[in-house]
Amino acid sequence: MANAYGNLKTIKSVSLLDIAGGSHDSRLLELLEDVSRWIDQHCNRHFFALETTRYFDVGGGSSRILVPDLIRITALKSDGDGDRRFETAWASGDYLLYPLNAEPTQPWGRPYTRLEVGNESGGRVSLRGGLRSLKGRARVEIAGVWGFREQLSMSAAVVDGLGVDVDGTEFGVNGGMPFSAGDTLMIGSEQVYVTAAGTNMLKVERGVNGTRVVRHGAASPIQLFRYPAGVSEACVVQAARLWKRKDLAFGTDVRGYRAALNGDFGQYDPDVRRMLSPYRKAAV
Repeated sequence: MANAYGNLKTIKSVSLLDIAGGSHDSRLLELLEDVSRWIDQHCNRHFFALETTRYFDVGGGSSRILVPDLIRITALKSDGDGDRRFETAWASGDYLLYPLNAEPTQPWGRPYTRLEVGNESGGRVSLRGGLRSLKGRARVEIAGVWGFREQLSMSAAVVDGLGVDVDGTEFGVNGGMPFSAGDTLMIGSEQVYVTAAGTNMLKVERGVNGTRVVRHGAASPIQLFRYPAGVSEACVVQAARLWKRKDLAFGTDVRGYRAALNGDFGQYDPDVRRMLSPYRKAAV
């Protein structure tokens, strides 16, 4: 997964590791990515915005479907006869998303976690009375954007005058360079993951998190994904703690040696766990 909840600029800053130069950049970026995946596992959810299609079973007499963290639906279809062709497209008025007023695209937002059939809207005849007519395995197909939140921050930076073709992995930036390796950006409808950032140049991985690679013309606006503050801070603090293990002289430091034997250095920082506790979802 090309994604990190922290970036190189932050972890290399004076307030954390105070590292100058780029000789350790690839190792640090890999560490940030690994810690980000541990955060997903620990919290039983992910904080990046993933575009994909998912399928859901329908129980008898149901009027709702419980879903993983959902930001928005782009298309919803159902399979009425069990042939897995999903021939019935639902209109947005055929269902409601809960919790109401979740606002998962706002800084204070949270994800949707269930779908309810909107029978009172006079929707599709096959849906009246709940989902009873769809009882069975994988009878509902939902294409959408999944994750805890999708918060985007518009920057002053734009793609430079040459643009970037579909096979390009490097492109110039005008209007300043507020980005760092480890950032995920949105250009148009495509997410790109920054693997290196120079003065006016970005090196990126294209079409990440399920988005489609497209050409971007000159002056295309660039937006930056923002993750919950506690998640980003937990990522860089834990990554910095793991990085500092290389400085431990176990052979001459008896306390450090004993701590290593007891597994203390393999544990995750208790402050990191506290920062993540508001975001942890009960495992099912």
